[in-house]
Amino acid sequence: MDGITVITGPRSGAGHLFALLRNFEAVAPCDGLFAESVQDAAGRIDLAELEARAERKTLIVLKATSAMPREMVERDLLGRSGMRAIFVVRRQIDAYVSLAKATAFDAFRDTDLTPVKVKLEAARFARWLDQEEAWYAHWKSWLEKRSLPVPILRYETHLTVPPESVLRRFATAAAQLGITLKVPTALPFAGLVKQDRERAAAQRVKNWSEFSRALTELGIEKRAFGYPI
Repeated sequence: MDGITVITGPRSGAGHLFALLRNFEAVAPCDGLFAESVQDAAGRIDLAELEARAERKTLIVLKATSAMPREMVERDLLGRSGMRAIFVVRRQIDAYVSLAKATAFDAFRDTDLTPVKVKLEAARFARWLDQEEAWYAHWKSWLEKRSLPVPILRYETHLTVPPESVLRRFATAAAQLGITLKVPTALPFAGLVKQDRERAAAQRVKNWSEFSRALTELGIEKRAFGYPI
């Protein structure tokens, strides 16, 4: 069976994408396959494939997050026969603020966090930034060394658009991998609802002035407002 591993990090919008992928007749999106554990990953994928075949699906889509061990991702996901990869990224400061909010309230879906403001530490953010950039850079290099495509979906331009546009962009990325998907005319499955409607990071952080100055002092302001790859 054909497969795509979505390589991503926290609060990137990948959950929204997976929810919308249910609209593709051929696709079996397995968003929560490793949510509780990564043990026996190969067995979990085998079972998911069997279920997908029984439902006459032809493409399984898995998610590899930066919380997962690299060796497991290489061995059990990307090393799997027929597997390709697509990156999903988000502007890093926004992903981090979103993560901080969700973690503070242990509310990762279905809770309006718009009124919430969090206090951030620049040094902690810098460590997180290093880890996330290393995660994405590792897999980008891994794919390029094997002369494999590196399609990238960006939260701001590809996922915060109407659902049909999200699916059309995913289909375009899949085509880069040699996989043809027909975008459905009807979309019975909705995506996720945004937890935070405030666009500006400065409006979501209690100590923004102090935090912003610290980013400049650390020399990471440009990285913070950019993408990991």
